[in-house]
Amino acid sequence: MKYSILLASMATSLMAAPTKTSWTPALAGYFDVVFKYIQEAKTEGRASATCDLSKAVMPVAPTPLPFPPGLVLEHVALGRGVQNYTCDNATATPAAAGAVAKFYNVSCIAADYPDLLTPITNLALENPLPAEPALVLKPSDLELSAHHFFSNTTTPVFAFDVEGGPDLGTVFTQRGNSSDAPATALAGPGGDGNGAVDWLYLTTRSTTTGKTQAVYRLDTAGGQPPETCADMGAEFSVEYSAVYWFWK
Repeated sequence: MKYSILLASMATSLMAAPTKTSWTPALAGYFDVVFKYIQEAKTEGRASATCDLSKAVMPVAPTPLPFPPGLVLEHVALGRGVQNYTCDNATATPAAAGAVAKFYNVSCIAADYPDLLTPITNLALENPLPAEPALVLKPSDLELSAHHFFSNTTTPVFAFDVEGGPDLGTVFTQRGNSSDAPATALAGPGGDGNGAVDWLYLTTRSTTTGKTQAVYRLDTAGGQPPETCADMGAEFSVEYSAVYWFWK
């Protein structure tokens, strides 16, 4: 049985990467899971990939987050960007000031290869965003699906405005519940950083267009600021990545 084209592209795109790419624990973890799935796909009787979102199972947070009954999964995306912070003075604690990120479609991965979500999130944090907005995210060749920003200090926005991407409208949300990230979460690129931002449950506001009712930010990597503002500017950003689940 031939293995999935998706899995093959994940492996070959990495192998074709420039030789300057460093071998890191995140890269090793990614390869381990990809090749595990390739071997399973070669086994007789292995079910073919279907991209059926009804099969996707969302991870459970260390402190379980609410899940309203009757919701249906409509999209899963990898977010890659920055968490923004401000500082009043050198002795202050950094204050959260929103985030900016690009979202890439991982719906089929969530449905068929769920063990890849965390490795892909970790690996994304160690790779730069594409220079051109429409380009795929390396090394997994993920396609752009949405943009994330804040319309004010308390309103995360997810704009599904990418031509040819999912048509989920513009999702305006507010923070519901949160959980600390797992102790094993990647603290930052190469494992160096101040920790992974919280896992979140977001509810939608009345200004939302489309049918989305809930958004979950899970599998976070990086994004936490230092404990104090010492040696930091009045405004600064910390790179992060995460997997976002959209439910209607």
